[in-house]
Amino acid sequence: MLAFSSKKEFKSLISFLEFNEIKYFIEYDMSDYVSWRVGAITPIIIYPNNLEQLKSLIKKIKSLKIKFYISGNGSNILFVKLSKTIIISTKKLNKIRFFSDGSLTAESGASLNLVLNRSLKNGLVGFEFSTGIPGTVGGALITNAGANGGTISECLKSVFFLRNNKEIEVEKDEINFDYRYSSIKRNDIITKATFQLKKGDTKKAKENIKTYIRHRNNTQPVEYPSAGSVFMNTKESKAGKIIQDLNLKGYSIGGAKISELHANYIINTGGAKIEDIKTLIQKIRKIVKDKDGTILNTEVKIVEE
Repeated sequence: MLAFSSKKEFKSLISFLEFNEIKYFIEYDMSDYVSWRVGAITPIIIYPNNLEQLKSLIKKIKSLKIKFYISGNGSNILFVKLSKTIIISTKKLNKIRFFSDGSLTAESGASLNLVLNRSLKNGLVGFEFSTGIPGTVGGALITNAGANGGTISECLKSVFFLRNNKEIEVEKDEINFDYRYSSIKRNDIITKATFQLKKGDTKKAKENIKTYIRHRNNTQPVEYPSAGSVFMNTKESKAGKIIQDLNLKGYSIGGAKISELHANYIINTGGAKIEDIKTLIQKIRKIVKDKDGTILNTEVKIVEE
């Protein structure tokens, strides 16, 4: 039993979930959730069905003073320790609504791939940059995720947050964005976001998407579990090139290995443990700093209590 699960707060939360018919799992192994297929065990993972359930759930959790972490697809994260932290999954919060002016509103748990495909079906272009990014709207906004020459902030209009149990809208110009950065904090609760797309040549957009996918398959180790790019690029160079130039491709610790195809990827070759990945990340940073003088910052979020 995890330490947290014996407390009265936990029992109160379970009663709340049962009464409100909110799906949950006790002592859930996050290895089954995240794209790395490596993760800690959380006392409980909860799947609210809609924004109203999310609001009531957050209110209940805060009243019980329970630590929580909101997670989308778990595609760019390493959960190291969660013995007293519960997970709220946004996977069921994936509704998308389209408007006549070419804008759309997507809930925080909607995958970028879903937004892209639904947009194309509605004759809209401008979201093709997201091809191959496995994350959700919420997570992508926090990191200003991007690929294929674009970022999510470029087509953003506004973001909706849950504050004091009320949903508020914040315009894009009130949020700071930069390379893999936004002023949105990890403890901000994003409920949905509005994007502005436009009517366009969806046939050409689909051709571009095929090109992006071919490039991704040729340059990234898609056949192995990973968390995507581990380190952020520096202003002077790409992180992958720095690591490659130090001949670190193929370097491994346990089941964690620096991809021989793309040096900014750490792949799970099978049976990798949390410490394998964590130690390999630390080792790469140390070698790069000692030999190149560069400090690499992680793009991957590492969650520890």
